[in-house]
Amino acid sequence: MAKPEDTVKLIIGKELKIRFKSLCVQAETDMSSVAKELIAAWCEEQEGKQAGQKGNS
Repeated sequence: MAKPEDTVKLIIGKELKIRFKSLCVQAETDMSSVAKELIAAWCEEQEGKQAGQKGNS
């Protein structure tokens, strides 16, 4: 049975990881929630760009 969520491994520099983790703690949110929001926003942006390119072709 397929899971509604899956794991993605990201490789980022140690400094960025520490900053990200620290800011998530300060905002009282978990890193996965923030990552999901950022990835979803990026996907929407890319899909919008692709749709715009297809419309211009």
